[in-house]
Amino acid sequence: MAMLAAFSAHAEEGTVYTIDGLVTRALANNAELKAYEAEVLAARGQRTQAGFFKNPEVTVELGGREVRDSENILQGSGTTFSLTVMQTLEFPGKGTLRKAIANKNVEIAELGLAQFRLSLAAQVRLLGYEYLAAASTERAAESVYKQSRAVAEQLGESGDFGARLQLESRLVQASLVELGARIKEASLRSERARTRINALLGRPQSLPIRITSSFAPPTAVFDRSAVILAAQSGSPLLQIRRKELERSARELTATRLDIAPDFAIGPFFSRDVAGDTEQNLGGAISATLPVWDWNIGNIQGARARMAVAEALRVKAEREVEAELLGLIKAYELTRRQIAMIPLGLLGGVQEASALAETQYRNGSIGAQLYLDTQAAYLNSLQTSQDAVLDAWRAVLDIGLLTGGQLETLKGAKR
Repeated sequence: MAMLAAFSAHAEEGTVYTIDGLVTRALANNAELKAYEAEVLAARGQRTQAGFFKNPEVTVELGGREVRDSENILQGSGTTFSLTVMQTLEFPGKGTLRKAIANKNVEIAELGLAQFRLSLAAQVRLLGYEYLAAASTERAAESVYKQSRAVAEQLGESGDFGARLQLESRLVQASLVELGARIKEASLRSERARTRINALLGRPQSLPIRITSSFAPPTAVFDRSAVILAAQSGSPLLQIRRKELERSARELTATRLDIAPDFAIGPFFSRDVAGDTEQNLGGAISATLPVWDWNIGNIQGARARMAVAEALRVKAEREVEAELLGLIKAYELTRRQIAMIPLGLLGGVQEASALAETQYRNGSIGAQLYLDTQAAYLNSLQTSQDAVLDAWRAVLDIGLLTGGQLETLKGAKR
């Protein structure tokens, strides 16, 4: 078994994923998702149980019997025996309401599962892009660090110890401190993304991860009215709130009906032997009488829970609409920001970074211009990556709030 586990881990280590592949793997192996699926099965089990009749009750009585006359003289003795079988029948409507409430519980559990699946897919997708961004930033910072360190070492080995050269040498050396901090921060971000992805995918935490998807912004375009309509009909959160309100209404009706009497009906048989033998055979019926308890407190509680469910539904509808409008606005502004980045800028700035090193070594430019070029390269890379991540966050959140009805990722490069 140990060898099999080691072989499996080794095979996993060499696996290359796309962003979509990560999502597929998470939906197949996530532990919390299995818990939600089990909740659905549990709710279905309760629905099945709600459809059964109560088991009949059997009462058996056995004892001794004596017959005496008016002067207390024993006339005979023997045994007494009775048997009663009673089947409880609920008041019409109680069983139907119980099954209706159980059906709502199943629907709510299924909606909770659907919502978590959407949330899990969005979380894994975003983590994949965050990992790509952090890894790219780390590589760029490492490259600039090695480049600047080599420049600083060359300056230290130079025979010219003039004031200008000394100042430039110290400036380049000081830049290494900030570059080290950039490398650490990017490395921590990529490590956090890697471990969280492994956890969501059910992979060992020690395994590295390789993602081949390109780091590109989404290309979806949203119509506000279409998004709001999609959310009203497809948002798992809104559907859950509506189902909870429907369940509360049925629970209130069921609570009001609780005072209606249930009936128990069935045959009975008795046999008394004390000299003579006496047998009785017939039917029995019993019912509760609502004399003292009219279930007033429970009805008030059920009515209050229904009011809470209604308030939560209204609150959810308003919050979802407000959040969607904010997300669409943020997405549009982020797309505009990305559109302002000249095509090929990052590649050009990266080339300028390498050119600045050559020119500085040749003495064509000063240390400040060299450092400004390196900072411009890293800052433009970081800012553009943050914009792409912001765009994906908005798109994925919109998809979650609309229940995945809109093809928010259609046309997006992955």
